[in-house]
Amino acid sequence: MMTSLFSAVSGLRNHQTQMDVIGDNIANVNTIGFKQSRISFATALAQLLCGAQGPSAERGGMNPMQLGLGSRIASIDRMISQGNLEYTGSQTDVAIQGDGFFVVGNESERFYTRAGNFQIDADGHLMAQGGKHYVLGHIADVNGNVDSSSSVEALVLPFGEKDPAKATSEVSYFCNLNADASKEQTWTASLAFTTDTDPASGATEINELDQVTADLDDGDTIEISGTNQAGTAVTVTFTYGAANDGTTLQDLIDVINSATGYDSASGTGSTASIDASGKILLVDNQRGESETTIAMTFGDTGSVPSAMAMPTFTNTQSGITGTHSASIYVYDSLGERHRMEITFTQDVTTANVWNWEIIVDNGQLNAANAGLSGNQGTVTFSSDGSLADFDGGPLTFTPPGTQTMAITLDGGTIGTNKGITQYASPSTTIALNQDGYGMGELEDFSITETGEIIGSYSNGVTRTLGQVATARFANAAGLELTGENLFRETVNSGVARIGTDAGVTNYIHSGYLELSTVDLAREFTDIIIAQRGFQANARVISTADQMLQEVTQLKR
Repeated sequence: MMTSLFSAVSGLRNHQTQMDVIGDNIANVNTIGFKQSRISFATALAQLLCGAQGPSAERGGMNPMQLGLGSRIASIDRMISQGNLEYTGSQTDVAIQGDGFFVVGNESERFYTRAGNFQIDADGHLMAQGGKHYVLGHIADVNGNVDSSSSVEALVLPFGEKDPAKATSEVSYFCNLNADASKEQTWTASLAFTTDTDPASGATEINELDQVTADLDDGDTIEISGTNQAGTAVTVTFTYGAANDGTTLQDLIDVINSATGYDSASGTGSTASIDASGKILLVDNQRGESETTIAMTFGDTGSVPSAMAMPTFTNTQSGITGTHSASIYVYDSLGERHRMEITFTQDVTTANVWNWEIIVDNGQLNAANAGLSGNQGTVTFSSDGSLADFDGGPLTFTPPGTQTMAITLDGGTIGTNKGITQYASPSTTIALNQDGYGMGELEDFSITETGEIIGSYSNGVTRTLGQVATARFANAAGLELTGENLFRETVNSGVARIGTDAGVTNYIHSGYLELSTVDLAREFTDIIIAQRGFQANARVISTADQMLQEVTQLKR
């Protein structure tokens, strides 16, 4: 028999297997996480007709003469490559970007897959393959910590699980207290003193003022009355004349200042002066709330009539002590909310210092009924506006029926702008955050790039519930396909390395699925190649058959 018949038969069989591989690829063109296969051919045995001969002195060398006996299948390789990711929006759909596999199964059997179309069953278990296998991973402890070196187990989302209340232990404050929040009270004269319509100064003689219509005589008076910053009545008389209190505007100002000037005992007082327009100004020496007032009355006591127009005074700047309040709700051990309001008050006697005081529940919880303490203190700033010291606290009180609360008050980092600052800008300090919360129930979850399952509770708390495990293999192509998008370890795949390189080699994308890696254009091209190869081998068989028929007819 002709060996070409057997060679062609092996070619037919191999190309038929190639079509089987192509057909399987095309059938799984829309299978989630499917990895296409590739077939490779190799030569079969060869019949040696004549061995190789080396060259000699008489003749040259000769190559071996071999007759090939067909082809065989060398390998069917699973091409483990990254597939495109398709957005689905479902939080239980996950896809791996990298060379890892999801770990699914149960306590006795474990499989690996790239198909991340997971579901949740009635008990909260994360399931794969339509509920046939548990998705395995690492369960977090009660504090949300995950030990990636621990053994994997079925992941469960405990919907309805209660998160206990946590009492507030720290409140942080942030932003700015206005350095110019406090103001000095200012009174401004209603008219400007002038001479020949030009603004007068302190050296201007009173009788040279345009406001003097008949010269003052020695003994004429100007009564100055009012109150000082503390609200005490002030009365002083300026008597005109060189032998009396003087004859210039500055002499008048000096008399006013003798009565309203700085009081070293109380730190209060006011200073009178003349501004560039000729108006008398009375400005408190100290910022803050003030009761300062001033009025001036002219008195003619001479034998010759004198006349001088007197100004009235307008309060052009009220005395203000800068304050700023910020409030936040804190939680006790039972999860009950309490309104904690802090009021900062600028210290007008000491530069760069603010005093603060806290009230709780609008004063309903106080020292008498709740043991409130640590609710007063000071904030000191450096000359550059940064925080120098936050003194006071911790704030402690005991709401009825609960444990005593001790709240640390954090004003920021000393020597930096990370916290409360003092600049000449509007006060914006807020209670930035607090670490307490009420009781809540698990309502939702999300999956991060590292596979961590983050639970969201109704009280706003988020906590890690577990982590989806990923496995890597030294030779992923050596895995055995068991059907249903599942692979199993083999002796040539290597042992699964679970949890290693999480978040470094493999990234998990929630809301996405990995598509099949089948390339239809390539598969259809391979169909043509396989078809032509099959046809060519079939032609060899038909031709060999004709030749054999000719041989059988030679005897005729």
